[in-house]
Amino acid sequence: MNRFGDAILFLVMASAWALNYPFVKFALSYEGPEGVVLFRIIFALIFAVALFGRGLKWPSGKRENILLLIYGFLNIVAFMSFWLLGESTETSSLSSIIIYTFPVLTMLFSIIFLGERASKLKIAGTFLGFGGLIVVFVDHLIIRPGIGLFLLLFAAISWASATIVFKKYFANQDSRSVNTIQFVYALPFLALFSLAPGNFTIQGLTIQFLLIALFMGSIGTAVAYGIFLYLVRKYPVSEISSFFFLVPALSIVFSLLLLHEVSTTYTYAGFALISVGIFLSSFGKSGNNQTKVVNKSTE
Repeated sequence: MNRFGDAILFLVMASAWALNYPFVKFALSYEGPEGVVLFRIIFALIFAVALFGRGLKWPSGKRENILLLIYGFLNIVAFMSFWLLGESTETSSLSSIIIYTFPVLTMLFSIIFLGERASKLKIAGTFLGFGGLIVVFVDHLIIRPGIGLFLLLFAAISWASATIVFKKYFANQDSRSVNTIQFVYALPFLALFSLAPGNFTIQGLTIQFLLIALFMGSIGTAVAYGIFLYLVRKYPVSEISSFFFLVPALSIVFSLLLLHEVSTTYTYAGFALISVGIFLSSFGKSGNNQTKVVNKSTE
């Protein structure tokens, strides 16, 4: 697929993830964080199997299965659990800023652990995008030192680490299979965590909650993660990191439409900075030898 087609896929993924933010707020009015994550992944697994089950390639080696277990734990269990638990004690604005240290962390980790080379423009674009994100939320920013801050930071580190694990060990594997299997390995951990006494209430399982969880699990997780892994497999992590700031930017737009939140001058100034950051990142070259081999295999 050409870059225009990949750009369309990225926009679909970013929109799906951005919609998850207001939908999470709706879901948390019915169930706690543990129940929201559990049903999101249940529906993600069902949808992924329905889409990709026929061509599923399960790894046969012990080492690959252990690595997939680690990947699923970091990418799903740790990331989503830390994120929602952290957001339950901190403001949504602060949560978004800390979670979206992800592009900065992935760029840093890709340079350290994958040997990727990031151009000055891409580095500048990534930090400018992060600065724009801070500006968007600056008038809503309330920092209360507590465990929530650390949980949110752990969530961002887990997500970034999982991306590096995928790129290092599964870049030449079928991304649809990796996407599906991660849900299989993550689900038992989430079930144990969510079904512990006090973490789950059957009263919250309303039709409204299940429909919200269905969207977040199917489009917002199974499809979005499938596109994410395809793009990470094809491009250097450092090349596309700054583009992920489009997700919180779009989440603001959807929150304005669905939650009727009010935009401010800071919102538009932040959007402008994020746009400039993405524009700068579209110039220059990044990459390594590993990525070139992967790209050839996908052509």
